Order: sequence, then C-alpha cells, then structure tokens
Amino acid sequence: MSAPPSLSILVPVYNYGVEPLVRALSAQCVALSLDHEIRVYDDGSAPLWASANQGVQELPGVTYQVLGQNIGRSRIRNLMAKDARKDLLLFLDCDSGIPTADFIAAYMAQADAAVVVGGTLYAPGPPVDVQHRLHWKVGKAREERKASQRATSPYRSITLNNILVAKAAFLHVLLDESIRTYGHEDTKFGQQLKEQGITIRHIDNPVVHNGLSTNTEFLAKTREAQRNLYRLYATGCYGTGTGVVRTYRQLARLGMTSVFTAGYRLMQPLVERMLLAGTAPLFFFDVYKLYHFIRNEQAPA
Repeated sequence: MSAPPSLSILVPVYNYGVEPLVRALSAQCVALSLDHEIRVYDDGSAPLWASANQGVQELPGVTYQVLGQNIGRSRIRNLMAKDARKDLLLFLDCDSGIPTADFIAAYMAQADAAVVVGGTLYAPGPPVDVQHRLHWKVGKAREERKASQRATSPYRSITLNNILVAKAAFLHVLLDESIRTYGHEDTKFGQQLKEQGITIRHIDNPVVHNGLSTNTEFLAKTREAQRNLYRLYATGCYGTGTGVVRTYRQLARLGMTSVFTAGYRLMQPLVERMLLAGTAPLFFFDVYKLYHFIRNEQAPA
C-alpha cells in the first residue's frame, strides 16, 4: 500500500498577524499525524509585523521566512511552491480563519484530485464600521458561494485563497509573475488549468475572510485589478469569462464604449461618493469596474 500524500501549507503574509491561523492549522495537522509542513513567507511587511509573526517558528514543521522586499502576489506563491517539499500544496491567505475542526481532514479526503477549491465565507452581518462595508458587501454577494454553484463554472470560480493543488500540477502551470499588483492572477491560472485539461473539484470546505479593506483601499484594489484584467485580455485574450469583459465586448460590438464612459462621468461623483460611503448598490460597483476596465483601453499608449 502506498503512503498517504503529504501536505505543504503555504501562507504568504503581508502586514497581518498570522499566528492564530498557523496555530490552528498546525494543531489539525498534528492531530491527524499528517506528514506536513507549513511555510509562512513574509512579503516585505513593515518590521513590526515581520517581528510579531516570528512566534510561528516555534510550531512543529513551520518555516518562517522574511523576504527583503515585496516581490508580488504571483511570484511569492511560485517561490513557495518551488520550495515546498510535500506532494500537495494548500494555498491560504494570511487573513483567513479556519471555521471547522476537520478543515485539513476534509482536504486530505480529496487528495486524489489535482485541484480542489474549498470556498470562502464572510461574517453573517455587515461590519459595524461603515468604512469596511463595501468589501464585505461585495464578498458576501459575489464570493460566498456553495460548491454546487461554483461547479457550474469550475474554472471561473477559482481563487488562490483556500485551494489545494497537486505540486506537480501547479509547477506545470505556475502563476504569471508579471502580475505584481492585486487581482486576476487567479483568472489566468484558472484558464491555463482548463487549457491543460486539469480538472478542478469544488467542495464546501470554506475559510472565513477576516481581513476587510477599507472602502477607499478596496476601490484602489479594484482599479488595480481592472488594469491587470485589461492587460491579460489585450495580450492573451484571458478573462473572457468575466462579467466585465463580456459586457465590454457587447458595448464594443455596438460601438458604445465611448458613450458609456461619457455617461459614467456624468454620474461619477454620485457613484463614487456612495461607494466610498459603503451604501451603493452592487450595480454601481459593477459599473465602476467596467469604467476602469475601459479606461485602460482608452488611455494613450
């Protein structure tokens, strides 16, 4: 009988206290007598955070490494995957919470699959601070979905948080290291998996997304994401399954992109004021994303 697969848990960290997450993961792995390692790589955090997280090194099987500078979301994950010594890679964001005592066991029961996506939960109710409400509202409506819903579009419903990947499969594809800023590295990764014929399995084994950005930070990340998405679309036709690109292509076929942007600018003060206040309907957020996607097309070369 072959030995059970081993597990590398990979947690990139940036300006966040990761010790509670790592302790929870370590306890579950030890309870299972699992051949495992936990790699925690700090991607250029402020010295205060890098120092605060050093306690994770005391846990069995934990490697804590502080990088001298921020190398970007894709590159750090590729680095961690290449350094990993086990069969399976479990990628988790540093602001994740583990809601169940059998989180690791549930993944190990799926070890026969090349890629397994567990899903994401947000807090049941909105944050008291309205300055964090936009991120929660979008995440709750767009990211928190059951496996049965995600499985209808398996390659579009992929994130790099809470995903189990066979190391051989990940190294065969890798992430696009030219994507250094926030957003859509997972979009290209999902499409590449599809092109390679690598099947994705969706299960209900979520993490809780604890780290909410402020409304201002979330809109800045959204603009970064639309720049990345436009570049992926323009250079390789990636992202065609996203709602933004589908709507953009419909407008482009009708010759209406300039009309849309002109109309948006008339409403821009109202839309952005409501988004920053956390009170806007999600339709306004969708329009905001589309506008910033199209701006990249209209920007001078």
